Amino acid sequence: MPFCPECGSEYTSDVSLCADCQFELVPQRLPEDTVEYVDWEVIQEIPNEFVGNLIKGVLAGEGIDAVVRSHEISALGGIRLESEWGEILVHADQVQDAKMVVQDYLASLPADALEDRDADSEVI
Repeated sequence: MPFCPECGSEYTSDVSLCADCQFELVPQRLPEDTVEYVDWEVIQEIPNEFVGNLIKGVLAGEGIDAVVRSHEISALGGIRLESEWGEILVHADQVQDAKMVVQDYLASLPADALEDRDADSEVI
């Protein structure tokens, strides 16, 4: 029996178009898309977007997916909900590895390398 790929309606074999959707029928039902939910956990607070993307890149280099999430609400003029600009999140099953990678990376930097500087200050 043919099926509509859009609405899933079943038709007799002598019909080739869905009466409702006007889609060409397919011989079998298409598998339903499944959504995979991932638990994300915060591993690091970050002072700004640049640092967040830098750390995200370091994690990506180690095969760890990461998300940079801001605490600012742009629709309200950039009001910040927390003291830090944002945070880095990783899959719950990669937390320990990600924390080690970030810790090793941060330890390799000079002490003031990730300080949040004013946009007007000069870099020499």
